[in-house]
Amino acid sequence: MDDRTTKILNVIKDLPAKTLTTTMRNPRSSSERAFVGARLFDYIVAAGAFPSKMGGGMLANGYFTIAAEDGARVAIALAEVWPNITGKEVLLAYQQDGEFIRNGIRLVITGDHLGGRSLGGIVSIELHRIEPAKPTEPREPNRVALRGLLNRPGFIDAVGLRAHKAVNVTTVAATGHGGQPIAPRRYTGVRLYDLLDSAGIRLNPKVNEDFLGKVIVVTSADGHVVVIAGGEIEPRFMNGDVIIATQHNGAPLASTEGNLRLMVPFDRKPGRWAKDLVSIDLREG
Repeated sequence: MDDRTTKILNVIKDLPAKTLTTTMRNPRSSSERAFVGARLFDYIVAAGAFPSKMGGGMLANGYFTIAAEDGARVAIALAEVWPNITGKEVLLAYQQDGEFIRNGIRLVITGDHLGGRSLGGIVSIELHRIEPAKPTEPREPNRVALRGLLNRPGFIDAVGLRAHKAVNVTTVAATGHGGQPIAPRRYTGVRLYDLLDSAGIRLNPKVNEDFLGKVIVVTSADGHVVVIAGGEIEPRFMNGDVIIATQHNGAPLASTEGNLRLMVPFDRKPGRWAKDLVSIDLREG
């Protein structure tokens, strides 16, 4: 077993054990598996990467990169593992179906339709944060820069988005600052993945499921930064309805929301519901 895996195991075996039964799928078959391990959230707190209570900024702009001994690598948004935000489980499992896992640790993520992010033989877990920063480039009025690992970068606006299929989403009941309840809201817009796909996502054909190692960094005019993991929106995996919204309750967005707004309807905190967008940037995680 890799020494790096052993170091992680030494931490997670002292944490509260979590038992999880879930269906693991690949393109050819599926099977129900029982896992025992520790939550990724508990591991990161125990490892001292951050406290168990954290402000909303890092909840939005933090993410993990997790690597396996065979070189496979995936990105996971911090919001995907924070218990107050998500309903999914992200487990560092050391047992599968009653037996210890031979290569040490398997990452298990519920909510993904396929198991591409459920890596075996974990050797490193890194937490990253993209610092908030106001854009230094002149802003295009009412337009959002679409850039990064795209064949056709450029700008989008509410008018241009009409060429794409519109979808409606309703947010889950959420909690705002100070515990203030936020009732479900209905927004209309274009799926973030469809927008990136239409701009030509650049993938490395030598890397299996390369999009799962990428993140989408969305920046607002006030410098607020949001990170979405590729696996959250890839259609064959979580397939989350993250949208670039142009309407709220069937009407154009209010001036307080800006021309375009990012909506992550499955988050139970609004930290990733970014207003007044300036840029959408596809990056390596």
